[in-house]
Amino acid sequence: MEHLVCEEVNQLRQDARSVVRELGLLNDAYFEIGVTLAERHLLIELNTCQAPTMGEIAERLLLDKSTISRLVAKAVKKGYVTCFSDAHDKRKKFLSLSERGKSVLEAFEPIAFTQTREALLMLSQGQVETVYRGVSLYAEGLKRARLQDRQKADALPAKVESLPEITEQLLSHGYLLEVFDSKDETGLYEIFQEVVSSGSQFIIENASLEEFRKQFFTDHLYVCRSSSGDVVGGFYIKPNYSGRASHIANAAYMVRTSHRGKGLGALLVKASLHLAKGLGFEAMQFNMVLSENRIALRLYKKLGFTIVGTIPDAVRTLDGGHQEGYIMYRKLGESYE
Repeated sequence: MEHLVCEEVNQLRQDARSVVRELGLLNDAYFEIGVTLAERHLLIELNTCQAPTMGEIAERLLLDKSTISRLVAKAVKKGYVTCFSDAHDKRKKFLSLSERGKSVLEAFEPIAFTQTREALLMLSQGQVETVYRGVSLYAEGLKRARLQDRQKADALPAKVESLPEITEQLLSHGYLLEVFDSKDETGLYEIFQEVVSSGSQFIIENASLEEFRKQFFTDHLYVCRSSSGDVVGGFYIKPNYSGRASHIANAAYMVRTSHRGKGLGALLVKASLHLAKGLGFEAMQFNMVLSENRIALRLYKKLGFTIVGTIPDAVRTLDGGHQEGYIMYRKLGESYE
């Protein structure tokens, strides 16, 4: 709607922020109960649906599976949630509220109900109806915008800029991509430990220094540094096969947790395509992309990789289930545009 002006949009944003503050949602815990906002939403959803799977809860909360896996793991550790297997398929896991989870839910739900009721009592009947309608419409608008953005993002192929352009983009964000130096080992190993412990990217379970050196030390290892000189990411490029198939490259990427969500990972993948081609490789292949690593899957597909093989139940998940593994492939001789 072209008639929307900045003042109207900003007013709605300001009002939404006021609602969040008034509800106390900026607190780390809900009053003194000790439940985070994410945990509250998890408990509420588990109370409204019977024995959902991890994937079903992820869809309801609009979270990726790696995030929901960490959230559920913490809730299980706190005793709020129980996880149990299907009687016929031990690999399939279901979630339910524990007795302690129900008690916590019963503790904060009356508070939230009373808070909402008292706010509505301050308004006239007509105003209350306006609130009902307005909030419902706004939620629907947000949903439509999210789905539309996802469709647009999935439909558009990502451009792989030239290596100088990628380098310039990295510099503009305060990053520098360089060949690995021995002084970078500690910083890169710290990131390796983060990634392994998350369970969302690598199939590696052993986060020892020896395992790190075994997995990452190759002739072509690169690191990304911040403006302060700290190592914030890196990747290797090596032959995926030997002999007559040595023209196919393999790569693995790592980004420090504090620097994710800023587009750094995408720039590193793009840079690796150029560097691999410059090293004489004709194609790039990933042997095990985890099916629950949706962010990476979406990025690789947009950069021209295709799934050429699927391995059922290839990798154990942190909750004891399994996920598929994908083999992804891309020629390096094809246009990057």
